Amino acid sequence: MRVIRSRHAGAEPCLVVFLAILFLWQQSLNPLLAQATSTEPGNTPQLKITVLAGEDGVNIIKKKTAVKPVVEVRDKNNQPVAGLSVTFLAPDTGPHVVFAHGSTTFTAVTDASGRASVHIMKPIGQGAFKIAVRASLQGHIATATIAQTNYLTAAAATAAGAGAGGAAGAGTAAGAGAGAAAGISGTMIGVIVGAVAAGAAVAAVAAKSGGGSKSTTPTTPTGTVGTPGTPTLGPP
Repeated sequence: MRVIRSRHAGAEPCLVVFLAILFLWQQSLNPLLAQATSTEPGNTPQLKITVLAGEDGVNIIKKKTAVKPVVEVRDKNNQPVAGLSVTFLAPDTGPHVVFAHGSTTFTAVTDASGRASVHIMKPIGQGAFKIAVRASLQGHIATATIAQTNYLTAAAATAAGAGAGGAAGAGTAAGAGAGAAAGISGTMIGVIVGAVAAGAAVAAVAAKSGGGSKSTTPTTPTGTVGTPGTPTLGPP
């Protein structure tokens, strides 16, 4: 019995040392496992949504016109993803838009170019809002937002633009109101309208300073003029 006790007494310190070594080994291994997990290829973002149309859109309530969003979905290799479901989510309250059947949610499927678009959209309530866009593939999710503003009339959009940025802002808002039905963003068509207005202003100033427009007839130099394509010979 004494021999057996002495053997057990000698084994206990060895067991403690073994457990201590096992614990230290596990602690040193944890950072390596965490690093390997963070660098797994599966953790690389698989999807990216790019907004092609609809950003800064100006919608006119009375005309029931709205700038319909178009997005493009690409994978981690920057290749378009076809046949993928993309969901557009509008707010339920406050200024917003409704899609087909008066719903605030619309789902479209990407085409061969990875693009998905909204076909029916009507503005509700005056003010600014955002449309959320969501797509998922094999558990990987990509999101985006599209900012738009609803105005009661095109005149209200013009007035809001003038208050925000003077004549240039008015041109942007007016152009946006006129182009909402065509699906052109307020920024783009506003730039065009603003440029036309600026050109007209410059022409008006030039006409006033010059006393009106003048037509000028080119003068023909005196002397012998040769026929085009025929050399003209001088005196011998």
